[in-house]
Amino acid sequence: MGSMTRLDGGFSGRRILMAAFLFCTLLMAGAFRPTGSLAASNITISGSSMLFPLEQVWALAYMKQHPGVHISVASTGSGFGIANAANGNITVGASDAYLTKEFRQRYANLVSVPIAFDDAQVIYNIPGLDKKTVLNFDGKVLARIYLGKIRFWNDRQIRALNPSVSLPHTRIRVVHRADASGTTFVFTDYLNQTSREWYNQVGRDMSPAWPVGSGYNGSDAVVAAVMSSPGSIGYVGLGWVMEYHLTTGALKNLDGEFVRGSVDTIRAAGHAALKDPSFPDDFNRSIVWNIHGKNVYPDANFEFWMINTNLDAGTMKDVRNLLMWALTKGQAPQYTVKSGFAPLPFRPLKPRLDKIINRLLPGNGFNERSPG
Repeated sequence: MGSMTRLDGGFSGRRILMAAFLFCTLLMAGAFRPTGSLAASNITISGSSMLFPLEQVWALAYMKQHPGVHISVASTGSGFGIANAANGNITVGASDAYLTKEFRQRYANLVSVPIAFDDAQVIYNIPGLDKKTVLNFDGKVLARIYLGKIRFWNDRQIRALNPSVSLPHTRIRVVHRADASGTTFVFTDYLNQTSREWYNQVGRDMSPAWPVGSGYNGSDAVVAAVMSSPGSIGYVGLGWVMEYHLTTGALKNLDGEFVRGSVDTIRAAGHAALKDPSFPDDFNRSIVWNIHGKNVYPDANFEFWMINTNLDAGTMKDVRNLLMWALTKGQAPQYTVKSGFAPLPFRPLKPRLDKIINRLLPGNGFNERSPG
């Protein structure tokens, strides 16, 4: 898998397909068995396509620094990552969504560990519009686009937010994820908190009942669809925006400012949330929208690794070592910032993280097997 990863944070569609193909081939061949029988030096990470760019960089760096450890990474969607970490088919599940009350009841054996800050961004392809032009969006207008109630780019509601931009009478092609997606969870969270129409008709979900549009599996497919379809609109994380130099919009935040997603603005959102004394120690609360600050991006979120508390002792030790590396050395800008993520402030978070990580070791030898 090392040949499919670059230290500079780059990733191509071909490499994504190769990684996914290799992961699925090995899984079908039985190379990756349920967690109870995984080799101690073999770690499989699967789930969030938003986290995939960072995980690829981390995997290669960690394997270089820890000979004998093999890490396989696949972009399969947050829903896959959560469910398969819980049922033992993979070692670590990657998710953009936190463990909601429903998830915690369904997957009581999972611990969610925040590992970075990222966001969901609006991308678009409008014929004749200068790629340097940044369109403003608020939740109500975005919701009406994704509800199919705003159908053309020069609709008066879009023009009202962008009075100095000449927009064409081009039909809007709505693009969304078809799989269970944490990126969708974050994106619809913004719509849910800013639009009463969206709240009443669709709601926040990893796999909502989309009223209109075309669905695609994975962020890579969403990027390809938007880039190849004039008039289209979609949403992906910052890492994908940086890799493909995508045109992105600015979203209206709680203080009425239109802010573009960037490492600095998603870091501002995360740090503002952590300064809130009411923010829960287990991180199981959204930071979308309800954060004050002029430079705060309103659709930022924590990224999570989901870890099964019933991993055998050997595998758990390897996972914990990787996790501690990711939360310390792995937060260096050469990994996080270059991949489109804001690093976590580990020292201020350490007391909270200790409570979470202490659930993973010691004492997790439930599935240890006798050598005989």
